[in-house]
Amino acid sequence: MTATTPVRSAEPDEDTPRPSRRRTVAVLLAVVVLVAGVLVWVVAYSSLLGVHVVQVRGTHFLPRARVVAAAHVEKGTPLVRVDTAAVTRRVERLPDVASAQVSTSFPTTLLIRVTERQPVGFVRQGSRAVLVDRTGDQFRMVDRAPAGLPRFVVPDGTDARTTGDAVATVAAALPAALRREVRSIEALDPAAITLVLTHGRDVAWGSAARSAEKARLLPTLLAQKQNHQRVQHVDVTNPDQPFTR
Repeated sequence: MTATTPVRSAEPDEDTPRPSRRRTVAVLLAVVVLVAGVLVWVVAYSSLLGVHVVQVRGTHFLPRARVVAAAHVEKGTPLVRVDTAAVTRRVERLPDVASAQVSTSFPTTLLIRVTERQPVGFVRQGSRAVLVDRTGDQFRMVDRAPAGLPRFVVPDGTDARTTGDAVATVAAALPAALRREVRSIEALDPAAITLVLTHGRDVAWGSAARSAEKARLLPTLLAQKQNHQRVQHVDVTNPDQPFTR
């Protein structure tokens, strides 16, 4: 008599993923991809997180509308796609702007911080005045120069810019109170600068070198009196050996 071995039913391998598990994984992956795609679209391509508010800070003379126009950022542009460096360059092309900083703030804000040029003097152009900042840049024409600013008198020609820069450096070094007493700053060249003050006084300044030291000395020297009279001439060409007469 022959023994018969019972046949065992086939059992699924525990390491083999069941069809339902595979479907779940596939669905989850599809959801992740879909969500990621939506997020990318919202952030980088839609206007939902785009520019809707433009804040301009630091302006006093310059109208906000001119800054916004110079920035040239279309409403709704996604914040992550705003080229802040390019916007900065465009804003800094405005004559009245010394520097600018541009940043974004979620969800919808573009922030532009502006530092305006501050005049330290002016040059005459016909009957009008052109304001000059501490770097020597001429940036705004006005009908009348603001009170308290000295007139810059420099020669035309190839050295005009260099001489103008030196004169502006000197004006910027002067304390505001002292600058108001200066009627004009005149220079034949960058090494021969003279300040013409009120009451007929003048100051031989020399070059723009060591202007900060010269500016510190000048109020004390101007306060001196000779024979009970105002000092009429001060020489600070060499700030180590200034003299008056």
